[in-house]
Amino acid sequence: MGFERRGLWTEYLRALEAVQPQAFVMENVPELLGSAEYAEFRKRAESLGFTVEGEILNAADYGVPQRRRRAIVIGTRAGAIPWPAPTHADPMGQLIPGPFVAHRATKGPGIDPAAPGLAPWMTFREAVEGLPLQADGRSWHRPRRPRPESVRRYKAVPRDGGDRFAMQRNLDRAGLGDLVPNCWRNKPTGTTDVFGRLWWDRPALTIRTEFYKPEKGRYLHPSAHRPITVREAARLMSFPDDFVLPEDQSMSSIARQVGNAVPPLLAQRIAESLAAALASPSDLVAAA
Repeated sequence: MGFERRGLWTEYLRALEAVQPQAFVMENVPELLGSAEYAEFRKRAESLGFTVEGEILNAADYGVPQRRRRAIVIGTRAGAIPWPAPTHADPMGQLIPGPFVAHRATKGPGIDPAAPGLAPWMTFREAVEGLPLQADGRSWHRPRRPRPESVRRYKAVPRDGGDRFAMQRNLDRAGLGDLVPNCWRNKPTGTTDVFGRLWWDRPALTIRTEFYKPEKGRYLHPSAHRPITVREAARLMSFPDDFVLPEDQSMSSIARQVGNAVPPLLAQRIAESLAAALASPSDLVAAA
């Protein structure tokens, strides 16, 4: 991150000083909470009369079909920070029911997905329900036009969670080893998500700004021989289909907007919790 971007917290603080809101919410990558910039921001925000706390929240715990861990910073003049309680949990047993802090921090042998207030994580299958398997070009459910050699690589990745190592083995067996870049052959460990497929019955991994490029991460469709579409990515972020994504912009522009967004469902849970904690929802001014 460049110096200019690292210094944007000072502009955020300037907005707080000018607007004097009852509460604010900030979102960033998890590394923010360990930075010197955050420590200074928190100190100066508290000097303005805010109680400030930061936590790392997983969007999947709030109904978003995506495992997206982000630092959320909440400041309020209303006392204790009203962190939202999770609504969903990992059905494979990484988390167990309980109070908010225990839920985020406690490991356990498993959960009952039907436990009151804790539904199982939303999955890719649930997120894309109703969308045609073959992208039809409507409302940003449109395919890219990859080169034939790229499609051959896609086909070599096993369905439902396959990775680049399996792709390499399959291409070698088919006599197509020349389709494996040397940089991959020379890196036998790490970057396991590159050219990986998502799983039908799990949440997606973090949707970043270049999700339409499988060389950037695990962005291949679970079974179709293509990367996920912008519409699928928007659904994985919890955007409703009636949220307008302009058709006159480039795919890269729209993808940046989708990938950089705060998932709407996560934002809703935070806003609801904040609004309930304030004397009146009309007092809420969120600086984002």
